[in-house]
Amino acid sequence: MAEQSCPSTVTNFFSGPKRPGAPRATPRRDGIGLAFLAKRHPMSYPSATAEDTRRAKALVRAVVSALRERGAPSLDATATAWLEDRPHSLWPLLDAAVAACTARRRNEAQVTACRWLLANQLELIRYRLERGHDWAQAMLDAYQEKLIALVQAHALPEADWFELVNLLKIAKVPIRPGMAEALTMAAADATAEDVPSPEEIPHQLRGMLDALGRSTEDPFMVVEGLAETGTLMPVELRVYMTHELGLSPHAVLREAVPLLLLDPEPAVRQAAAAVLEQVAGPDTVSPVMLRRALLVRNWVPEAEREPIDRLVRKARLKGVTCAQWAPPPALAIQCSMVDGSGAQSLLVTTPKGRTGLFIGLLLKQGYGIRDAWCDASLPRPEINRALRETQRTMTWHPTGRDHLDLVVQHHIRRGLTAGHLPQAAIVAVAEAFGAADWKDRGIDVAAETERLFSGLGAAAGSAAAVTASLRRSGTWLAHDPMMQSWFEDDAAIRALVEGKPRPKPQVAVRRVLEEVLPARRAAWAERALLLALWLQAGPAATASAATDPAGRWQDCVVLAHALLSERPLAELPAMVAIAERSIFAASAKVW
Repeated sequence: MAEQSCPSTVTNFFSGPKRPGAPRATPRRDGIGLAFLAKRHPMSYPSATAEDTRRAKALVRAVVSALRERGAPSLDATATAWLEDRPHSLWPLLDAAVAACTARRRNEAQVTACRWLLANQLELIRYRLERGHDWAQAMLDAYQEKLIALVQAHALPEADWFELVNLLKIAKVPIRPGMAEALTMAAADATAEDVPSPEEIPHQLRGMLDALGRSTEDPFMVVEGLAETGTLMPVELRVYMTHELGLSPHAVLREAVPLLLLDPEPAVRQAAAAVLEQVAGPDTVSPVMLRRALLVRNWVPEAEREPIDRLVRKARLKGVTCAQWAPPPALAIQCSMVDGSGAQSLLVTTPKGRTGLFIGLLLKQGYGIRDAWCDASLPRPEINRALRETQRTMTWHPTGRDHLDLVVQHHIRRGLTAGHLPQAAIVAVAEAFGAADWKDRGIDVAAETERLFSGLGAAAGSAAAVTASLRRSGTWLAHDPMMQSWFEDDAAIRALVEGKPRPKPQVAVRRVLEEVLPARRAAWAERALLLALWLQAGPAATASAATDPAGRWQDCVVLAHALLSERPLAELPAMVAIAERSIFAASAKVW
């Protein structure tokens, strides 16, 4: 990467607001619009229509109203469904954001609404990317190309431009290395007059870190700020900053370094371990830092554990004691069912008090821990509102600590396998739970399925009982609204539907069973097992009612057991129902 790209990134390192609104940012320059995109991606996806533009503006107004009335952005179910069905609404939303940022009388609520909607649409497109749709990659690339055009044209303030770039991180959109370099170079070229000399860079950087050290007492906020502003930062600069944090006279900056042992970039993790070993001693490494290093040691790749072991040994030899774990408070744990993509959410609160702990975790099969947050003191009305809103759109029930520990550690292991480490927020979550022994403990799906299947008893394992159970699971999976998300939705299924000549539905279903699902048997077996564990962990008082009618967890165990065998998929009614629903969904969707 060109050297001149670094200084401009440093110059803008902490510029502008750090978040584009609530949970989840500009300009309208008709000369840099869809015509630019069409040159690079002709016919990859539809252009936005005048009606799409009108509706996008209406969505912005709706979110602005929600911000003013409730203090948080939101959309109703109809608007959310429209957003999902119109990925190309990304472009009028981007235009609306640019217009809001460059308006003569700037309306911050409108800017926040546009950014929030953009982040949501980028996330929805990212879902399609993960399902193998090429058009989604084309749209995400085009968004980044549009950002390059905007900064080159000086179309909006730099802070607003960096917020638009940061939306990619918020939506967890992967930025290709070549695109990241192009974005960085464009930012450098556009702000060339602000480039300091090489001699000035360390001094400037230390000055900004010094300001950061005086502005917060929370190391998690330091790491969050670094992550949100570091989208375009070269790895070498991030490594240098990690070293400077470890040597900082500000305790809060040093406290952030153990959290960087979980950074997505291996070089940053290695730098964090190295500088902690360098400064290991009671004056520079606190007991809490040592405890956190010991905790995350079990969440990183095995090859990276020895450097952490070395720094821990050195710190202890120098007299650093490990902070004790506080006992966990009483917790109320709500867990959603496992949906058809393998996603499962957990919401954890303290049940009493005017304010309370509010923790959220999003677990994703095949990915690991997809998202997490931890608010130590949220007003009770906000907790109650969040619980009501989430439970209105998903199926939840209370579960226990044992189930939570099991699935979280399973996804830590799955994340490591996929190369996705838990984010720093998981440290705060573990500390709130008193989870000193969370490790990368994956569930052995075959062994656990066999254990549960054997535990059903000899009668339940008979051929007749298994056939009856498989028939039941096929029926409730096909007809229960709770199970509507259990289907495949990716490019492979879409290719079957869009083939020429178009196959009849029954032919397409057969092909899904024979050509697509066999390679995914293990994934569906794991999904069925996770659903069984969730159902089994439900409240005993309702185990035979709404939570788990007719003992469905046993049917899930039988289904998982059959999927791990050689039994043809066509003999598993649940998998036939999944194939049928997959074809129906693919036929009904335009994108």
